[in-house]
Amino acid sequence: MQRTYDLIIVGAGPAGLMAAKAAGEEGLKTALLERKKDISKIHRSCGGVLNINEPTFGEVVRFNDEKNTITFSQSGFSIYYDGPHQDVYGFQVYSPGGLRLEFGDFAQLRKNPEENRLGVAVSKGQLLSDLLVQVEKLGVDVFHNTNVCSVKKNKDSVEVLIEDDSSFKGSMVVAADGINSRIARFMGVNRGRDFFGTSRDTSMMIEGTDCPDPDGFLFMFTPKGVFSMIPVAEKNCYHIYASTFQCDVKPIDLLEYFVYQDPTFSPWYKNSKILKHRTACVVNLMSPIQKPFVDNVLFIGDACWRREMSNVGSMCTGWKAGKTIAKALDDGMPNEEGVMEYLEWYQENYYGPKGDRKQGGRDFSNYLTPDDLDYLVKLSDETFPQTMDIFKVVNCIGKTYAELFPRIYEEKPDVMDRMMLVRENMEDDMKQRISWGFRNA
Repeated sequence: MQRTYDLIIVGAGPAGLMAAKAAGEEGLKTALLERKKDISKIHRSCGGVLNINEPTFGEVVRFNDEKNTITFSQSGFSIYYDGPHQDVYGFQVYSPGGLRLEFGDFAQLRKNPEENRLGVAVSKGQLLSDLLVQVEKLGVDVFHNTNVCSVKKNKDSVEVLIEDDSSFKGSMVVAADGINSRIARFMGVNRGRDFFGTSRDTSMMIEGTDCPDPDGFLFMFTPKGVFSMIPVAEKNCYHIYASTFQCDVKPIDLLEYFVYQDPTFSPWYKNSKILKHRTACVVNLMSPIQKPFVDNVLFIGDACWRREMSNVGSMCTGWKAGKTIAKALDDGMPNEEGVMEYLEWYQENYYGPKGDRKQGGRDFSNYLTPDDLDYLVKLSDETFPQTMDIFKVVNCIGKTYAELFPRIYEEKPDVMDRMMLVRENMEDDMKQRISWGFRNA
């Protein structure tokens, strides 16, 4: 059986739902295909944080607690959200001994949360469910438990084939099927992307922590690697993450070490209650797609990016895609020329500023001892500018320690030698990381 639509959207995450919402509002006959039976159940490791009050891919989002609205000021749309949330104030980076690089003074910032917070952790399941209700009210046909097995371009349409041998036919297709996009594999798009290895992540949700400033995105360096923690929507609850590229290391073993054995950080969780033992995901890291349009298929959100584009970035690509495709079809241009406005916008706000950044292969724990890292963090007594932009964090740290090189060389020449090895071996370390992965192009 074949069903015919103006637009077919694959994937009901933040990007796909926003594309469906925008297309539905423009009156397109739209089909939304989703492999999960229930999109509100989040099975993979995901924080659910929305970046706000700071530019994210050219967009600035505002969150209104009283009106329960999330407003995308540059794109010109708002969505309703009345679920739980926690404020997020930025990054903190901890050394193995518990010293830290602070990106903002959280104690001062939380005195005025509406003005100073740079993120809100929301219930991603509720956010998606609310969007789904709106999409269905707009007349979009939603097909759950639907697995796409191939996509092919015909003379005047695109055909999406399903596992049950049925198919959907449309003028255009939006691929919003996530970081390990099946459509990108089917269409050979990944063959033109650089591969940076396979990350295996696991996380657990806890209630309560004795961390001094838990309301941020925290990175903790330990002898076993780098761990992270971030608030989730429910008050006083957090996600703790472990990640590895090594094929012979189990992420759950790393997480168990961090929560129960690490001498510096496990005391944070002595009185914590484990709410969900773990979620997990396996992610192939690849370079972003420079031009995310092939054979009338437009790739949006994580499907065209190196890793999580962020919820804000994904929703913006969905919104822009739905509106642009509606105009293209109205103008009788179901082709690349018709979506040129979207491609230029993507180049300006996404690929141009951040798409061609090289992926680093650094693993400091292989070179620097815990004492080395404690010493380096102790050297910097400044509070860095508050941000939720990881690129700004990396740039600030790099600039600071470049200026400290003469002092490090004078005080700790052996540490300086090991730091130089990190730089010298970066290419070899990346080759090792890639060899552990399993590129599925």
